[in-house]
Amino acid sequence: MRTVYPRGTTLYEPSRCANGYTVLFGNPVRLVDMNGRAVREWSMEDSIHSHGCDRAHLLRNGHMLVSRGGMTSTDGMIDEYDWDGDLVWRYIPEGKVPHTMHLGPHHDVWRKENGNTLLICRQAVPPGHLKEVREPTWQNQTIYGDTIFEVNPAGELVWEWHSHGHLDLNHYRLLASPGWFAGPHNSTVCDWTHINTVRELPANRWFEAGDERFRPGNVMISPRQLDTVYIIDRDTKELVWEYSGDYFGGLSGQHEPHMIPEGLPGAGNVLIFDNGASPWRDLGHAGMSYVLEINPMTKELVWVYDKGLTFHAAYTSSAQRLENGNTLICESAGGRVFEVTPESRTVWEHVARTPRSYRYPYDWCPQSAALGAPRQVSVTPPPDFAVEPDEPL
Repeated sequence: MRTVYPRGTTLYEPSRCANGYTVLFGNPVRLVDMNGRAVREWSMEDSIHSHGCDRAHLLRNGHMLVSRGGMTSTDGMIDEYDWDGDLVWRYIPEGKVPHTMHLGPHHDVWRKENGNTLLICRQAVPPGHLKEVREPTWQNQTIYGDTIFEVNPAGELVWEWHSHGHLDLNHYRLLASPGWFAGPHNSTVCDWTHINTVRELPANRWFEAGDERFRPGNVMISPRQLDTVYIIDRDTKELVWEYSGDYFGGLSGQHEPHMIPEGLPGAGNVLIFDNGASPWRDLGHAGMSYVLEINPMTKELVWVYDKGLTFHAAYTSSAQRLENGNTLICESAGGRVFEVTPESRTVWEHVARTPRSYRYPYDWCPQSAALGAPRQVSVTPPPDFAVEPDEPL
């Protein structure tokens, strides 16, 4: 059986877009222009394993930084490839394969301003902390939290943070049965935190006004299973800010929270892809995803992308503020990446399977600037589309 789906760029209004290159994850990682043409591809080095990647960031020097592995991986790694596709840096937890104490890395990687790298590893909660668990069905078994590592360019560990030392082991969201499609170690009772995003706070107006919670260099994390976003004070390792929201019951399996950098519309606000995965506080969130822009001081909603039942991705996905005020959204379940205006008008759409996606200006790095701006051709979808029968009826 063949099912027909469009592929590539299906809608494009050049004058309304923040034109640039868009990264699509997989193996290879692809950098495409607005018309969907690949201008660069990075194939993953496979001497240890053949994993693709679950996160890819194009750095200012033209290198591609990727996280490869998964929550249960004992052979995962962080790789950095130069513009030509050569592997130039690699970090493996514990310095060996297999690495059995710190699984992954998984979900995210972030290159800090000082050149160090943040990553997420899964770690079993130590027996001493398991005594805190009150729910009988969660007792007497292995429960996994997450550890945030910061490593320097030499691969040396310079900072770490453990979820079991700072989060409530009795804070759980709805859990999946072990037999579900994602497997017994994903979103089940053993998967306590499931941190899917780690970001360094950028320079911001809140800190400049005197609020120490938002000191640049503090760390924002997203434990999906807790339906909450936190900020960690890097110096004290204490949680200094949290947000669970109240829009249709609040966050539900959120992804990609981050503070909008200076120089972009909404700078200092926090952008979140709120998936709506098994909401348990408000049925009005079921089957619907939202992109939320939050004022972190007041926790008030500044902007929301809400299209009801026509917009939903239960898992993964991302959102990014662009320089013209538009927002790039990856709706992973629908297999599309699209750009919307502040009025929620779709001005670009590209159909491709990718868990997340990011847009970079043409001159983001010297190598992309050297390519020059490609020819940009508008794309207008047909008002109606039907597949004709093989012969006249």
